[in-house]
Amino acid sequence: MRSTRPVFVALSACALLAGCSSTPADAPPTVHIAEAAKPSPSRPLTQALPTVDELATILGSPGFLGQVVNGGPDLLLQSVGESEAMPVDCVSAGYRLEKVAYKASPVQSVASQSWIGGDQNGPTYSGFFGAVKFDSVVDAQAFLAATADKWHRCNGQTLVLHQPEHGADGVSRITDVSVADRIVSAVVLHNDGSTVQRALGVASDCVVDVEVTNPSNLTGGDAAGAVGVANLMLQKIGG
Repeated sequence: MRSTRPVFVALSACALLAGCSSTPADAPPTVHIAEAAKPSPSRPLTQALPTVDELATILGSPGFLGQVVNGGPDLLLQSVGESEAMPVDCVSAGYRLEKVAYKASPVQSVASQSWIGGDQNGPTYSGFFGAVKFDSVVDAQAFLAATADKWHRCNGQTLVLHQPEHGADGVSRITDVSVADRIVSAVVLHNDGSTVQRALGVASDCVVDVEVTNPSNLTGGDAAGAVGVANLMLQKIGG
């Protein structure tokens, strides 16, 4: 039976008006009460991951997928410690699938896969795609609502990563944060010259976490590639 319990969904005020689909950078995302979706059907979380052909269509490049990683919440990445980043609330925008971003939420399972795009002329993109299953629909949507708020507050800010053991600090600028329907996106400019497209989205009791990285010799752009992949993954999950 479909639940009618209300849940919180991150939506922009603009998205509630006819003809608008995204949140401008200077307007904070608002919270809209929506009817709860059904939990995702019992199917492998890995089915949410994109195929090579799907990525070629969305990103416009052939490529190669790495090995699928699938398991429990211990598979969340731990490359950024909570004490190493400032401000810590911006870590989820700058870095994909980090444990520090998910640790306060009840995560059941994680599936992820990397991708390298390119041909004989060299690389065009790299990507990382993750799907995270939460204990419930409410938990997944609450996570995205909180994340959308954090990303909005991080828009235009500089994220500093201090890891002396790696020999240098990492500096990233978070820009172009947007909330549209059930996806929050951003563009991150790292001090190594790379441009990273980020997108998080929610469907049923799952969140997709997408990163698409342009080579360092490419500048500018937006998060359209990451948003396209996130939309595809959400459609595969359903709900």
